[in-house]
Amino acid sequence: MVRRFVLMALIAVATGVGFAGELSFGNFGSDSFRFSPAQKMAERRLLDVALIPESSVVGAGQPFTVVVSLRHMGGGYTYWKNPGGPGQGSTINWRLPNGFSVSEPEWPAPEVHTSSGITYYIYKGVVNIPFTVTPPASLPAGSPIEIQADVDTQVCTPRTCTPKKIPAAARMTVGERTGSVNPIVEKARLALPVPPKEWSIEVRPESGTLELRIKPDGPVNPDPGAIYYFDASSPAPIADSQSPQTARRDGDDWVLSIPLRGDIEQATALSGVLWAENGWLAGKRVPDTFTINHSFLEEETLSFMPRSGGPKTSLDTLMLLVFAFLGGLLLNVMPCVFPVISLKVMGFAKQAHKDRRSVFIHGLAYGAGVLICFWVLGILVISLGRGWGAQLQSPLFVFLLCNLFVVMSLNMAGAFEFGTSAANAGHTLQNQDGIKRSFLTGLLATVTSTPCSAPFLGSALAYALSLPAHLALGVFTLMGIGFALPYIALALFPNWLKRLPKPGPWMDTFRQAMSFPLFATCAYMLWTLEAMIDEWRLLMTLFGLVAVAFACWIYGRNQKARHVHGRTGGKWGIPTLAAFALAFGLWMGWPSAAAGVQWRDWSPELVRSLLAEGKAVYVDFTARWCATCQLNKRVYKDSEITGLFGEKNVTLLKADWTQQDDRITEVLRNEFNKAAVPVTAIYVPGESQARLLPEILTVDTIARELETLP
Repeated sequence: MVRRFVLMALIAVATGVGFAGELSFGNFGSDSFRFSPAQKMAERRLLDVALIPESSVVGAGQPFTVVVSLRHMGGGYTYWKNPGGPGQGSTINWRLPNGFSVSEPEWPAPEVHTSSGITYYIYKGVVNIPFTVTPPASLPAGSPIEIQADVDTQVCTPRTCTPKKIPAAARMTVGERTGSVNPIVEKARLALPVPPKEWSIEVRPESGTLELRIKPDGPVNPDPGAIYYFDASSPAPIADSQSPQTARRDGDDWVLSIPLRGDIEQATALSGVLWAENGWLAGKRVPDTFTINHSFLEEETLSFMPRSGGPKTSLDTLMLLVFAFLGGLLLNVMPCVFPVISLKVMGFAKQAHKDRRSVFIHGLAYGAGVLICFWVLGILVISLGRGWGAQLQSPLFVFLLCNLFVVMSLNMAGAFEFGTSAANAGHTLQNQDGIKRSFLTGLLATVTSTPCSAPFLGSALAYALSLPAHLALGVFTLMGIGFALPYIALALFPNWLKRLPKPGPWMDTFRQAMSFPLFATCAYMLWTLEAMIDEWRLLMTLFGLVAVAFACWIYGRNQKARHVHGRTGGKWGIPTLAAFALAFGLWMGWPSAAAGVQWRDWSPELVRSLLAEGKAVYVDFTARWCATCQLNKRVYKDSEITGLFGEKNVTLLKADWTQQDDRITEVLRNEFNKAAVPVTAIYVPGESQARLLPEILTVDTIARELETLP
């Protein structure tokens, strides 16, 4: 019977993985949700980065402009230098030749984006960020130079955010500069905020707000559309991004009222950009953004008061705490919490006919687990400034949750039991295990509730993050109390538990049925993880989960042999095998910190275009159903290989043959005389035939071939 349940559990995991593979992403620029695995792999790439110099020739000692171009795809976006809400702005880390220097970035204005009641400042589409690079005057004419940069950012979709570090490079030659400036660089310069010049912008602090008065000089756009101020004051923003700004016309002037953050007591300067939807000048959409740099006078700095948009009275604070409590209470009915509720219901049924003291202790243990977890998460959010649910942006955290839910699911299905290590265990030890179980259930319920909390608690959390630490922690405490209240109420009034059915054989059936919501949660976590890791790591994670399930099965079989048949596999043999399988599964699936290589989608036209530009092209003809293809992917994590690809300026293309593609079939048959994958080819400018690599790749094989490239 145990074997049957293990088989059912593995089928459920496999089904969940298949489900995750079909529903991860939508098409670029399309509302259709029917797409192939080949399309889905392309859509996983949400951000491309390129370095674009103003000219391919630079003069010794002459500064030149380089644009860091961010191309967001598939609904992806990144944050401005002030993300507005919880988030991480982009940073660019340069790797320049000796003697070179680079300026600070010039950031174009972002967009306002609201999600779950929280306002963010983001970049979408194509965004170009100019830098000024100054080479040394001693560069010899004709010498090649290469500049490199790593964009360290957080790429988000409506579903998840993932930290990314994406490299880019540009090559130039030292010489006499001729010709026009690259049009992309010209366009990037035009998109930057400009000083207001003859216009004057007056800044006046009011009670809890700043008032910006824009006084035009010359023809003004009578309908500038929406007006917004993006604050980038240092060392911390002073404008409250979570409260609405109000604009009004006053004669020829525009007046914008900006709420201040509640934790700002004193500031010496205001710095940011002032944006108009339709542009500021009559008949022109450019310029649409003015720079703001204002130093406050000493008497102005003293007039800052707590912001008017937030809870400034005891009644406002009380209402915030009430809503936090109600929001925590509502979390009990959310889908993310339902699998854990099944565990609590099992606990109710087992404890319904115990004494009042036992039920009360279990209730307190569960409540303590909930509160401690809310406090820990609250302290992290307050101290690190990360968003609620941000722990689910960590691939490692999601991976560990996947394993946890597999183990719990198999336990619910009856593959093994917790707390039965000795047949003669005393009542006290069993009771202690139960209390620990109630405490851990409270912890787990809180962790799994975080993805569902945003629709109900987003606004309250946004306010909480701007409150003093002790008050913000009070919000998290009330959320935890609301979340734990139903269980604590049943513990305080155990007579309600007596209405539950008496324990009996139905409990085993019910328990096994409740394993499937846990398997479904594991499938959801895998779906989330798939957006954070590449194909190879996802495959290793799935195999790792199988190994963890195997460890649970071994442990369960040993329990049955010991307790039912009186036989064991030795004192250390079977437990050691189970521990090894568990460790092996975790090791195999552990998310890798290696960045790997960046792939683009293959097409014959793109290959020809890249060769015409003088770039070498590395093409991987692959398919999901090809086991050798998946084995080959391990080499692309090697630092030597990734370094050589960058050094030789090789463009990597992936030709996915998972579904029938006549173009790939034709190239394999006519160009390589092949009828199957894997096929790996390197196209080199000036060579009539592509270089074929062996079917099974190694680091040495690829490295030797790359080192021969010019």
